[in-house]
Amino acid sequence: MRRYIFRITEGYAYTVDILIKKAITLGFTNAVWLNGVNIACDAALRAYCNPEGCPNHGQNWVCPPGCGSLEACAERVSRYREGILLQSVTALSPPVAGDTYKTLSRAHNLRLKKLLETMDSQQFDMLALTTGGCIFCDTCAYPLPCLRPDVRMNSLSAYGIDVGKLCEQAGLQYAFRPDRVYYTALVLIKERTHGKA
Repeated sequence: MRRYIFRITEGYAYTVDILIKKAITLGFTNAVWLNGVNIACDAALRAYCNPEGCPNHGQNWVCPPGCGSLEACAERVSRYREGILLQSVTALSPPVAGDTYKTLSRAHNLRLKKLLETMDSQQFDMLALTTGGCIFCDTCAYPLPCLRPDVRMNSLSAYGIDVGKLCEQAGLQYAFRPDRVYYTALVLIKERTHGKA
């Protein structure tokens, strides 16, 4: 495994092992480093992102059409071979109030936001993918240019990524269950060459 050193805002440096510990400290249930990852972007999964099926379609930069075509998403993902897979797993007691899922999803993405803020985006190119949408801005600037493209939280489903298969590759459980919810995020990382994207 490559020994990345992550510069962070407080002036410390993180290796991959320490980055994983940082993720757990922030409240993620699981954090696994993926090495040599090859991720497929599936048109059948992307098809769920449509105006009839999702109220976020056409409303922000992380959902279609703002995120680009599936081909463009697949090209972006193909640039990366390493990253950290993160899970927030919560036990539930059915019946579950509808806003519970929204609250848990936001908590998951707040953890992701904190983790991304610790990583030096000047040193690395990062592609953050998650469930529940980007929360870096209170209101997305779409269709005006994105205010934080370096750390934007892209949608796993908009990229057509099979989260179940991804978790299986990492040795993590993933399921749709009435008594447990799994929120997943993936931060793909590559070192910049000569300081350029």
